[in-house]
Amino acid sequence: MARVASTYSLLALLAGLSPGVVVAQEHVGSESRIGVVPANSATKPDGGDIVVTARKRDERAIDVPIALSAVSGEALERRGARNLSDFLQEAPGVGIYDYGSGAQKITIRGISTSLGANENGYYLDDLPFTGVTVPIAPDVRAWDLDRVEVLRGPQGTLFGEGSMGGTVRILTKGADLNDWEAKGSTYVSSTEGGGTNRGIKGAFNAPIIPGVLAVRVSGTGEHLPGWIDNSTTGGRNLNEQRFTTFRAKARFDPTDRLSINGSYWYYNGDFPGGDATATDDGQQSRSIVLGSGTRYRLYGASARYDLGGADAFYGYSHNQLSLPQSGTFLGGALISTIDITVDAHEARLASSASGPLQWTVGGYARDAKRADAFNFALFGLDNTGEVTSKARALFGEGTYSLPFAPVDVTAGLRYYHERLRGFEANAGVVTDQPGGTYESWNPRVSIAWHPVANSTFYASAAKGFRAGQLQPTVSIALARPLGIILPSALSQDSIWTYEIGGKAELLDRKLTLEAAVYYSDWKDVTVRIPIGTTGFNGLINSKGTRTKGVEASAVLRPVTGLTLSVNGSYNDATYAGSVPGTGIIDGAPVDDVAKYTANASVDYRHELATGVSGFGRIGWQYNTPRRFVSFPGFLPGDTINRVDARIGVDLDQLSIAAFVDNLTDDRGAVSYRTVQPIAPGDDDITASRLRPRTIGVELTARFGGAVR
Repeated sequence: MARVASTYSLLALLAGLSPGVVVAQEHVGSESRIGVVPANSATKPDGGDIVVTARKRDERAIDVPIALSAVSGEALERRGARNLSDFLQEAPGVGIYDYGSGAQKITIRGISTSLGANENGYYLDDLPFTGVTVPIAPDVRAWDLDRVEVLRGPQGTLFGEGSMGGTVRILTKGADLNDWEAKGSTYVSSTEGGGTNRGIKGAFNAPIIPGVLAVRVSGTGEHLPGWIDNSTTGGRNLNEQRFTTFRAKARFDPTDRLSINGSYWYYNGDFPGGDATATDDGQQSRSIVLGSGTRYRLYGASARYDLGGADAFYGYSHNQLSLPQSGTFLGGALISTIDITVDAHEARLASSASGPLQWTVGGYARDAKRADAFNFALFGLDNTGEVTSKARALFGEGTYSLPFAPVDVTAGLRYYHERLRGFEANAGVVTDQPGGTYESWNPRVSIAWHPVANSTFYASAAKGFRAGQLQPTVSIALARPLGIILPSALSQDSIWTYEIGGKAELLDRKLTLEAAVYYSDWKDVTVRIPIGTTGFNGLINSKGTRTKGVEASAVLRPVTGLTLSVNGSYNDATYAGSVPGTGIIDGAPVDDVAKYTANASVDYRHELATGVSGFGRIGWQYNTPRRFVSFPGFLPGDTINRVDARIGVDLDQLSIAAFVDNLTDDRGAVSYRTVQPIAPGDDDITASRLRPRTIGVELTARFGGAVR
């Protein structure tokens, strides 16, 4: 139950019913950003250049002095990826697992917490999901994407609040002004110990006025029966998942210099029988299981104008996120909702001409509101709350190429200001939360050396940051009689990361190598402390964490059609000081971080006849156990070995593939094991699980061409 509580404030309120469980209703504003992906910014076929916008301008990935990984949407569709947890951990230093309730837990370079806004940036078409006030990365179905970029290390200068371990950017395909396209995919599969899964996906691009106006729409519908049972009730396959998504984009270029874009994104996930949490023998929790949903809508509009030597950009976005939960506990009905609304604006000016100096300057404004409601009449709980946040920022970054050496020097700075306020009402009694004001200056400096073509060696120092959050009023009220003084608002936290790395393409670009070593010092991380023997917890700022890490990757293309990939990382992430009353001691491992991760894959594609190609892929993902030392009674997870395989045939416009996900049927505890007392001497021990071995077949059709 405590794991869920760290995700949604609902169970944080319930946590007071059992000793040692969390009570923390986290509130904090987010820094929302919008950007534009230029029409020519796309990943190229294997073996060619990968063009990214990691620094808000088009650059080859090999030239950017940042540890980054990028994968094209086409590659994701070829391998049959369903969502982020299928592939994101293949980036060195990244850990991820799927809660099974429309959200994933993402850690980058050992930066992990279950309190406050996102500790790692998470962008959907350049709109960040920070300020959900718990580190939630909402699910994205891996369909009709342009690419996914993973930027490792703090990205606070250009990407703002929350990008402390790194930033994940999911960029969807935009409307194409010249070519029409229609594609569709359907799959059916069977999960061992579960039911039959099925899904259908489609996308269509239409130039209305070639070269001037175009629209693109895409959507998915999927139904995945569960595999977790409940021996107490006799229920089987209870953790059902249903997904419906829709996206629409429009592009209007009235002149060669002006481009106007509009977008709409709808996601609806329903999980009526609970998430992917189960005991070691595949049973649901005996404590409480809640049906839930994840729903979001994104509206965006942007314009870009070529000034000649510089590009001017303005963007606006509106985000609505809803997280409803409901269920029965001890015969009483539980109902909870979390609704978050974010409006964001960004304006920036960036150089576009060739020359030794490349620069970007801009400003940003964001207004956010979170509204919570929780009702559990059996225990007389009727709680509502609201938090509002106003954030403003100015930022700039420049890169200068020395005229006398193949060396680039980059420096950037971001100023951030946020005002946070709120209130809570318990049984109609309103308590004002005056909140606080947060300010932060966030620099980044790096020096990059390019000794030969297609190589970059760099050293950097960068700062990341998050604003603080409000203390739950119930925690303050319970702590005061015990002489425990809790702050009404938590201080902001910040991180400095120092890094040396390099990347190079060798052997006529058949071999790509990348490696980095780094040290991160994260100050003032918010943690929980117990409030006497009440079973409730308060929030305080700790001394923070320290992380030493190494990551490396290699991609080899020895012959046409064959790609061999391998990567690994070591993250020694530990707490920098003890927190009395918790399991946190100086040197203890940071919660929910795998010390070692490794991945390997083999992809092969071969032409069998004219217009007919065969393909195959096998991939392996590995991580050591994750722990959660904050609660001393919790147990570590398991070592995870996940193997996926796929084989098929491509025709000119049709492909068919057979696949096996989780080939070895690993059912270990992906996350740490929560331990919830049920009765004296009887504990409920659960953890998040992978979907068991799933075997299926997928059919995909594609049509398109230039509009004449």
